[in-house]
Amino acid sequence: MMLFVLNVNFFFFFLFLLFFFLGVYFHMLNLSLILTYNFFSFNSCIYSFIFLFDWLSLIFLSVVFMISGCVFLYSLGYMSGDNFIIRFYFLVFMFILSMFFLIIMPDIVCLMLGWDGLGLVSYCLVIYYQNLNSLSSGYLTLFINRLGDMFLILCICCGFNYGCWHYLYFFSFNSLNYYMFIFLVLSCLTSSAQFPFSSWLPAAMAAPTPVSSLVHSSTLVTAGVYLLIRFNKFISIELNLILLNLSLLTILLSGMGALYENDLKKIIAFSTMGQLSFMIFSILMGSHYLSFLHLLIHAVFKSLLFLCSGIFISGFMGMQDIRYMGNLGFQSPLISSSFLISLFSLCGLPFYSGFFSSDFIIEMVILTEINFIYFILFFLSIYLTLIYSLRLFFYLYMNSVKMNLFNFENDFYMSSSCLILLILSIFFGSSLFWLLDLSYINVFDEIYKYLILFFFVYFFILTDIFSLFNKNVYNFLGFYMGHMWFLPFFSSKFIVSKFFNLSHLIFLITDLCWTEYLVSLNLINKLRFVNIYLNKLLLNSFKVYLVFFILMLFLMMIM
Repeated sequence: MMLFVLNVNFFFFFLFLLFFFLGVYFHMLNLSLILTYNFFSFNSCIYSFIFLFDWLSLIFLSVVFMISGCVFLYSLGYMSGDNFIIRFYFLVFMFILSMFFLIIMPDIVCLMLGWDGLGLVSYCLVIYYQNLNSLSSGYLTLFINRLGDMFLILCICCGFNYGCWHYLYFFSFNSLNYYMFIFLVLSCLTSSAQFPFSSWLPAAMAAPTPVSSLVHSSTLVTAGVYLLIRFNKFISIELNLILLNLSLLTILLSGMGALYENDLKKIIAFSTMGQLSFMIFSILMGSHYLSFLHLLIHAVFKSLLFLCSGIFISGFMGMQDIRYMGNLGFQSPLISSSFLISLFSLCGLPFYSGFFSSDFIIEMVILTEINFIYFILFFLSIYLTLIYSLRLFFYLYMNSVKMNLFNFENDFYMSSSCLILLILSIFFGSSLFWLLDLSYINVFDEIYKYLILFFFVYFFILTDIFSLFNKNVYNFLGFYMGHMWFLPFFSSKFIVSKFFNLSHLIFLITDLCWTEYLVSLNLINKLRFVNIYLNKLLLNSFKVYLVFFILMLFLMMIM
């Protein structure tokens, strides 16, 4: 098994190098390669397989293969004692294959192969540990992802008007069918965990940590952003305004949730949700290529964050509460340094990978004519990212350990995968901008450079104002922010309980009331009586013959 996984790792790293340099080559020469196979045509609708290889799909595939290789290598140490390790590798491989289909198939019907595969395999991976928490989280993940599937199927139904479902065919139009594009955007919002479909992303942290690193960095959550990048030219002004509001709401929701959350993996999940909203916001502002580059760079350092957090959790014997952790710089210097560098990339510290994309997006927003409220909320979201990163740094590095049981063993495979991602978290952003020959030079007033300082002072003033509130009000605000504005309740129990109550009522009416007596018990008694009577007739065959003889004789006399 170990030899097989190592061979798969080398194969994935080879695919990473191959697809990355092919993507750079295609970008330099502005090339695209299309492979198609027609199955049949029916009622003027063409059903075919199509594969599109351009620089977007090739570079995205290279990042997916690189992170998948690191996750497979990491799993050799993390999942070494698991009894179902073969099933785990099979599910992860199916997940990567589904993402491969989703990226390279520019057809909405063929897209369902990858989309459904991602949703179903993610459910199997979330319930991998087979406990009650994993089951409830898996049901919530499955429920919201099935909503996305329903919207995508409705989008396919609207596509019958065009006779074809290829992206490239749609790009020849100036506008798409309004309902078709609405359904497509709704499916993207469910996949990327945007408001009001955000509750499944923190719940999916019940999966094993290598799965979280793969799912929440470069695969499932980025599928919606990738589709929005492909279809960005069809976003109308009205829809743009609605999506701007939803993305800013999601950024605030994730920032506030991360400030009040104590689970390490859920804090990183909230961070992922905020970064996805950050990408969607930049798409809506017109910088879809910058958003795509930020998606690639974010996938690298976010997967490193998850892998390092998995080592911390295993070192503290499964404890995920950051209040019981501390002094990680002394316990595991290499992994804690990797975690800190990925935090620097998340905050956009110069000159790490995250700086090269997020800083350009911020400068683009400053130079764009945008509503002042949106402008302030956007910078507030950036500031919230800095605050919860500082909170995480304080608890993990400055806090004293409150547990007596901890064991940090430097596994070779886990450390090697983190080291690969560490190098990429430092150099990948600058290398990407250099190889793609992207040069952005923006000039703006110095006053914008001091906005973060203004928010820093404003935050302490705001916390002092909150401390003047009644203690119950203050606790309620913390509870409200920490539970994602009660969104998990409204998206799961509030809706699902209605169906459960209806099914329970039908059960009471049909199985436990008069229906049971009339349909089942009474019918069984009647059948038993008929059975006894027929048995008596068969056993007394002479009487039966005599009765039938008299009856036939009587009939003959009448006739």
